[in-house]
Amino acid sequence: MIKRLSPNPIFSIVFKKGLANKHRLPLAHVIATLREIETMIREVGMRVQVANGMETPDGDFGIELLATADGIAFKKGSVLAEAVITRDIRNGVEALGKIIEVTDSVEKKTVRSVDPYGEAVIRRLARISSYQEQDKTELQFQLDVKKQEIRSSILSQKGRDVLRELGKAELEVEAITLYGKLKKLADFSVDEEGKYFWGELREDNGNDWRVRFHITDLLKVQRLFTKQVVVSGNATYFKTKNPRVDAREIGEEKPRDYVAAFDRFRKEYREVFGDAEPEELLNDARG
Repeated sequence: MIKRLSPNPIFSIVFKKGLANKHRLPLAHVIATLREIETMIREVGMRVQVANGMETPDGDFGIELLATADGIAFKKGSVLAEAVITRDIRNGVEALGKIIEVTDSVEKKTVRSVDPYGEAVIRRLARISSYQEQDKTELQFQLDVKKQEIRSSILSQKGRDVLRELGKAELEVEAITLYGKLKKLADFSVDEEGKYFWGELREDNGNDWRVRFHITDLLKVQRLFTKQVVVSGNATYFKTKNPRVDAREIGEEKPRDYVAAFDRFRKEYREVFGDAEPEELLNDARG
């Protein structure tokens, strides 16, 4: 029995089965897994903080590894790491709860669609699963509040199979053009560092896209951040995640002159519209 040394909420990460049965795991795999989980918590945490009205979200919940009375916990058949939430506890508990909820839905094959919270979780779980495959382990998450377990989930081979299926693209479309506003810029992947960076674009119709930019476009994209832009490139649609476009070109969208466009349209179709003025046509179109 592990003696709890903190009254704050505790988030447990348990490696089970496989090499964990031998009370040993590759250090690089453990560190990489914990790093992915840390990044996952920050990404989900920032969205939770924004949704709850925080003006300067950072996804930082002061999470610290927690020592037990006996030091690191090596139990039969598992390797356990525990962390305590020390800051912004309410949002921290909510963020960790969402991570556990998404992980549980993956394991139980109940994923139908993924919101922005879930997208970050699934993306990180897919990377973690590669280490699990090599070590033949299962990963368990558990959240304890006031010394009582309130949520838990596990990611086994069954869940990894689901992640592999979810990662498959449904449809690829070449040379599309998107019009919208850049909402967010981020470096999503350590593996892609120095090659690509990512952004989010909201189209005029409200659809959200993930955009992958080449690193050589960094300064140009930064200048266009929060502006109305035109992005063209090849698109990939997924079963659960927001679609992705690999940006080939990006530029600021010029203001549209609808009156001038209607005027040209009216002149080309004079037999249909007669002598109606462009403003009249626009008013009719708007109802």
